[in-house]
Amino acid sequence: MRVSTTPATGRTNVAPAVDLAEGVRDRSGYLRPLESVRGIAILLVFLFHAWGISGLQLAGAPAPGLSFIVAGNTGVTLFFVLSGFLLALPWLKHLHQRGRPRPSVAQYLKARALRILPLYYSALLLTWLVTGNSATIVQAATFQFVGFDAFPYSVVWWTLATEIQFYLLLPLLMSLWLGDRRSRLLGAALFLGWLYAYVTLVLEADAGAAQQSFLYTKSIFARLPAFLLGIAAAAIYLRACRWQPVVRQLSAWRHGGLLLCLAILLLLERVLARVATLGDQQAELHWHLHHTWEAALWALFILCLLLCRLPGLGLLVNRSLALTGKLSYSLYLVHVPVLFYLLYPIRERLGAEVFPSSWWLYGVVTAALLLSLLLSWISYTIIEKPFLQLKRRIPL
Repeated sequence: MRVSTTPATGRTNVAPAVDLAEGVRDRSGYLRPLESVRGIAILLVFLFHAWGISGLQLAGAPAPGLSFIVAGNTGVTLFFVLSGFLLALPWLKHLHQRGRPRPSVAQYLKARALRILPLYYSALLLTWLVTGNSATIVQAATFQFVGFDAFPYSVVWWTLATEIQFYLLLPLLMSLWLGDRRSRLLGAALFLGWLYAYVTLVLEADAGAAQQSFLYTKSIFARLPAFLLGIAAAAIYLRACRWQPVVRQLSAWRHGGLLLCLAILLLLERVLARVATLGDQQAELHWHLHHTWEAALWALFILCLLLCRLPGLGLLVNRSLALTGKLSYSLYLVHVPVLFYLLYPIRERLGAEVFPSSWWLYGVVTAALLLSLLLSWISYTIIEKPFLQLKRRIPL
């Protein structure tokens, strides 16, 4: 906490230690609900990994709601949707707001580097010091897929490679979209070419060894729909904001908006229930399209939160979730090692059959979450925050 005194009134102001808008270059466009959604995403990923490391198994179809944990890697899809939404906003605002300058690609890339690289390379350095696995660290440092090669530290690193691929692709996508008619036709042709390859190589291909590769399951080639749906949601949001009567009508549509939001979550639960029943690997190989269904539903969920005044909105949009979202990058990188080193020894000592039904499971998972949050706050304060402050100074 920071304590300061206002000279005019003599009042003491207590400011939070974490500025939720830290690093946001355009603070007027800061969307706090999305920070809370980011908090939801990281908690889903945390619970998914806690489930897997604990050795819990499903006996048949999951109970209602449990699929959000068993198939909680949908949180990664949600992260991708959020990236598409937030990173496309400056370009879309240039399109919709007359006189707004077009984003500089150089400044955009600099901002992305300051956001991602310092903490990621710090995590790689720490992993190298612990494991001495130089070959894997070099691969990871160049954003190649490394999978479980530096377990448990490297479990989540593949998503950073996918994010970087999107960061590099986005300026091209926006240049084609914001260009003249020829540019848009070229963009449409490239999209149709990718769509044909995606359907042929991923959706309709046999579940062979090739499809288990990073390219066909986790790279930008396979996960592009999530980013595109995030961009589409951002475009819909900006257009809705221009139509003020529509926004006011949606804001007044309280109970209808709540029913819509619940319907979206129910459909998402059904998709995740099928994923949980199939198992992560089988769903990846035989029903890869589920990632697109997840992404579409998450995009609708985000729009519902932003455009509708929902009863009980504070349950989903609040400072606790927003703070968790602010720490989500650090939390994402540290939570798997923390879970593994806390859960696995106790699981081995009690026995794989006893541990899932023991009170130890819930206590250790709770302790792992608290410890992960503490470590995330420390790494945010020491590593992330200084670079976020530098990022904020980059011109739009």
